[in-house]
Amino acid sequence: MDLILDILIPKNSLDKLNLTEIFVEWGGEKVQGLTIIVDGKLKQVMDIIVEKNEDYSNYTEVVRDALFEGINNIINKIKK
Repeated sequence: MDLILDILIPKNSLDKLNLTEIFVEWGGEKVQGLTIIVDGKLKQVMDIIVEKNEDYSNYTEVVRDALFEGINNIINKIKK
């Protein structure tokens, strides 16, 4: 796990994670979409996770779990 933490995303590449789009759902509600570009250090981390953890076979699965675990972590901090 330390290897993964050592190669996390540098601060100057965070702008790549802020690509947003507005979509219209079937009910007419406007919703925000997010594009994540998997390259550089993020790709290295994702490749390690997919290679070393049989629960994941692609980047989408890793991002899904990272997002939900991260949100749960934030919620738990707020509740304290």
